[in-house]
Amino acid sequence: MTNDHHLLEVDHLKTYFYTFEGVAKAVDDVSLFMDEGETLGLVGESGCGKSVTAQSIIRLIPEPPGKIVQGTINFDNTNLLELDLKQLRKFRGNRISMIFQEPMTSLNPVFTIGNQISEMFMLHKKLNKKESWERAIEALKAVQIPAPEKRINEYPHQLSGGMRQRVMIAMALSCDPEILIADEPTTALDVTIQAQIIDLMMHLKEDFNAAIMLITHDLGVIAEIAQRVIVMYAGKVVEEGKTKDIFEEPKHPYTKGLLQSVPKLGERSRKERKKLEEIKGIVPSLYELTAGCSFFPRCPEALPICREHIPKLTTIGEFHKVSCWLYSDL
Repeated sequence: MTNDHHLLEVDHLKTYFYTFEGVAKAVDDVSLFMDEGETLGLVGESGCGKSVTAQSIIRLIPEPPGKIVQGTINFDNTNLLELDLKQLRKFRGNRISMIFQEPMTSLNPVFTIGNQISEMFMLHKKLNKKESWERAIEALKAVQIPAPEKRINEYPHQLSGGMRQRVMIAMALSCDPEILIADEPTTALDVTIQAQIIDLMMHLKEDFNAAIMLITHDLGVIAEIAQRVIVMYAGKVVEEGKTKDIFEEPKHPYTKGLLQSVPKLGERSRKERKKLEEIKGIVPSLYELTAGCSFFPRCPEALPICREHIPKLTTIGEFHKVSCWLYSDL
């Protein structure tokens, strides 16, 4: 994996939080890459490090208590960790954008939608106020918000959840970013609106040819739109590969557990329907990680070595890798 080949390459990233309780290793030696125009799915239970990984890429980690203690984040041959804040602003929101989980807390309640979107054009595209306002209206049209000339003068609390999420997407795509990070973009929305938002993102991706990092719990969405999948657990990557390989031939016991907990379409009769399996236990506290594999206490296939030693990420196929002693050598 070379920087000449990948649009984004994250190598051995470690992001820790230093608190009174101890050191929380939220992201612990994570490596990943993204290519131009692809969709990468990042999956795992809550608390496994997905959002912190995404926030680390554009350096939104609050310092203190957080700190990126190791690694490189190379975007278009530039290590983002070596930039000062003024230099970073040329990338953040411009070439790399992010859609956050809850738009109500991401949008400023005292400014209109128009003020917040037009600011993007004034800051990154150096347009004047009138031109920025016109581009903001066009951005609202692009995300299919009705009556954009009226909505642009409204405040976040005047819009529905689905509308606010569309505004967040409009802001994220306003500067034609090369990478769009979508952190649980449909969590707070009902099922119908979720489908509309995902469909909208895919259409806009085709229009702008942006690469998308989609962080979600919804494995159905990942199966439908992602080319590659990374499975995270307790701050580490436990499996990665092409979507087809992950869904048809999962290797890590945690990945198998996630897939077995999802209902399957077409199983209509009682004989066809299988009881959904659960992954016993909970994600461990980041303050109380074991010496070996973090999944060991919950793993149905655990070996004695799992208790003491952390397995390395082992290549088992062209793009398929897994961090498990079932496939690794000491």
